[in-house]
Amino acid sequence: MLFSNKIRKIEILDTNGTVVVAAEKGFVFPKNLNSDEDSILIIKGRNLAELERDARVYAVVSTKAGERIRYNGCVTISMDTQLNVKVFAFDDTKVLKERRRYFKIRVEEEGRALFFVRGEDTVRFDVPEPIEIQDINIGGIFMSSGYQFDSDDAVCVEIDLFKDYRLNAMAHVLRVQRDRDGNVTGYGCEFIGLTAAQEDYIGKYIYAVQSSMRQKDIASDMED
Repeated sequence: MLFSNKIRKIEILDTNGTVVVAAEKGFVFPKNLNSDEDSILIIKGRNLAELERDARVYAVVSTKAGERIRYNGCVTISMDTQLNVKVFAFDDTKVLKERRRYFKIRVEEEGRALFFVRGEDTVRFDVPEPIEIQDINIGGIFMSSGYQFDSDDAVCVEIDLFKDYRLNAMAHVLRVQRDRDGNVTGYGCEFIGLTAAQEDYIGKYIYAVQSSMRQKDIASDMED
């Protein structure tokens, strides 16, 4: 059984597979999926997409353990501040495969951009530019920055994974993510030319974060 405190993110997709609503907070996941009562997923927010009542949708739940579970559903209430979806626990509920080559994990780590290469030009920062790492895997990172990078830039980043280890690597900007108003919210990047030792340290870091998350979940369950 899923509880809201085990869920990292919920996405509502239309029947074409397009994400129409995404929420990392402000949601309540139903606890009665296996009962005869209606199981209602509630998402609250601002400027939510308004959908037709009874429209068929998918609810994709990303858990803190790294699973992505897709449920069938239909819209019961849709306003710009609240979306209610009736969730069906049918046999076609399925666990989705991780979309990337490597498992990613959400973090909140600070780092620095030392320089970047754009075309044939190399731009070095007089003072390292602060960046925030929002997720990481062996394949790459999603980062945000006050500096505006472009798609296809290659950025030299430093990230303190452990107190005694600083990752220094080149990150190729694959996509620039923007919000509905066109403001840049972050950059999806892949690592370039990692050594086996660097990959090993990233793997150890991900394992350490996962272990810490599991311990917190266990402690939370014991408190409940």
